[in-house]
Amino acid sequence: VRVMPSWPAIAFLIWAAGATLILARMILGLLAVQWLSRRTPAVTDAPWLALAESLARDLRLKNVRFLRTGASRMPMAWGIFRPSVLMPADADTWPPHRVRVVLLHELAHVKRRDCLTHLVAQIVCAAYWFNPLAWMAARHLRTERERACDDLVLAAGTRGSDYADLLLDIARVMR
Repeated sequence: VRVMPSWPAIAFLIWAAGATLILARMILGLLAVQWLSRRTPAVTDAPWLALAESLARDLRLKNVRFLRTGASRMPMAWGIFRPSVLMPADADTWPPHRVRVVLLHELAHVKRRDCLTHLVAQIVCAAYWFNPLAWMAARHLRTERERACDDLVLAAGTRGSDYADLLLDIARVMR
């Protein structure tokens, strides 16, 4: 006698497979960031370090680690309990205004705890992977997160036109 699985069991297996794939991707990303964090020493001698520490103090952030690497050209921030800001090695040669703007933007991510909201959004997308509204909400959250950080940079006195020029320069480098 052959037993056929029930439709609810099949539906659950399909859902579990999709959720597992998405969670696996998220975990691989977390492991990659953790690997980079452990292999990249904290900055002690960068020309921008004093500015970075001053901006962190102004934003009332404590225990932010500043890292520098040649492996990435894009600055980034991560960490919920031990926040880190990674700067590319060529940031040592950037003009002070550019360094300030980039650091403000990345520190805004730390201040807003964007790593935590990103993690929660990814878990929600894993649970509701079959629902396009979950993915749309996550994309909208990502866009608004970047806008909020941009707003902090502008509120700190950066002219909008200067900031737009800087973003275009960064986009050219990344392309």
